[in-house]
Amino acid sequence: MIWISIQFGNVVEDFIGYLLVISIGILHGANDLLILSVKEKVNFFNKKNLFVYLTVVLFCVLLFLIESYLTMIIFILISSYHFGEEHFNEEICNNKWLDIVYFSSYGLFLFSILFYFSSFEVKKIMIELTGTYFEKSLIYITFLMSGILFILLNTYLIIIKKINSIRFFKELFYILLIAIVFANTSLILGFAVYFIFWHSMPSILNQIKFISGDFTKKNILYYFKKGIIYWIISILGLLILYYFFKNTKLLNSIVFVILFAVTAPHIWVMYKMKS
Repeated sequence: MIWISIQFGNVVEDFIGYLLVISIGILHGANDLLILSVKEKVNFFNKKNLFVYLTVVLFCVLLFLIESYLTMIIFILISSYHFGEEHFNEEICNNKWLDIVYFSSYGLFLFSILFYFSSFEVKKIMIELTGTYFEKSLIYITFLMSGILFILLNTYLIIIKKINSIRFFKELFYILLIAIVFANTSLILGFAVYFIFWHSMPSILNQIKFISGDFTKKNILYYFKKGIIYWIISILGLLILYYFFKNTKLLNSIVFVILFAVTAPHIWVMYKMKS
């Protein structure tokens, strides 16, 4: 990815980033209802689950229409928790509140690194979406606080022997590696690299194991077969939106609302799956 950023400009980088997100990224959230049905041993189109899922989606849309800046903050916070939960869930299991803080500090640390290296692009998108933006000083403070908190929590877990120091230093190396990618690529490609290779792919593996019990060729095909219709609908929807709004700033707002509206219930589903 660093080589790509050296050889090509932002247009090519962003195209690769979007391609990764609309393929693997969207697919990793396409089987939420199937996961709920397996978890609760109910029908795929269970009325209760469907109602809760759609209610969360509608609430997110209304929240953005009422207060877009607050919605952006909430989106970053819940995504931070979700990234940390997916990354550490099988290794870190202490108590509910400590886990929430630990997972969130990791996600916020990554977001602040990404935003710091792409502050101009973040500012431009924020102004289009909310009319305001994150000051660079705020991003830097978030970077320091989340980084210090993440290190302190890991130190505590090492002392009580919940994790070993080798695993912690390995994680710091991964974060450094991701930071190098963030520093040398566009905002879209940098985010896509983390979102796809560190988050979506591991999540798909965990989902397949949860749904089918094992990771085999047959179970992989079953997962893709169940999710393909929702993936196709999502892609067609995005293409239609692009056709009608490609020359307006409204497109970014619509895409963000959709992203936020489907991310929130997906996080709820993943939480239930891992509970």
